[in-house]
Amino acid sequence: MFTARPLSGLPPYGPPALSFPEPAAFREGYVVEFTNESGQSWVGNFAITDKRFLKGVFSELGAEAVFVVAGGSGYIVNVNRQELVLDLGFFKDFWFVSELAGLVTASYTHFRAFGAGELLWESHRISFDGLRKLERSGLSLTGQAWDAPEDRWLPFTLNLEDGSVEGGSMTARQFQT
Repeated sequence: MFTARPLSGLPPYGPPALSFPEPAAFREGYVVEFTNESGQSWVGNFAITDKRFLKGVFSELGAEAVFVVAGGSGYIVNVNRQELVLDLGFFKDFWFVSELAGLVTASYTHFRAFGAGELLWESHRISFDGLRKLERSGLSLTGQAWDAPEDRWLPFTLNLEDGSVEGGSMTARQFQT
């Protein structure tokens, strides 16, 4: 097992912190000291997308795939090898789903599911720009998606096994990027 301890800033002593997602690519972010199962400590410096969002370290994926949340950005890191396994990008909410042995993230427009080191599925775009009233029950997630042309919220249901969606504001329209 491992331990994780958030630090108030980069330590002025010892080996330099490892920066994630890219080495030395940004200034001080969310700083965490990890101690792996053999007692070796190291410091990670994780890029923050938006300070309004949660920060934390979650062990639900195990020591080989620790989930680090750094203000809207997500990272799966291997504490023992001190390396980035997967950069999850931006999200505003997440749920651990034991039946998937992974987690599901929500942005403002769609959902993605990740296993210990891979993308499991990605939903199509459900909303123009907003998801609310998200509630999980088993392998189903319900909520409302913003429909800008109609200026209203529309219900949707997301299947957490495969990312398929019923309802939402984008299903009746063809979305082009």
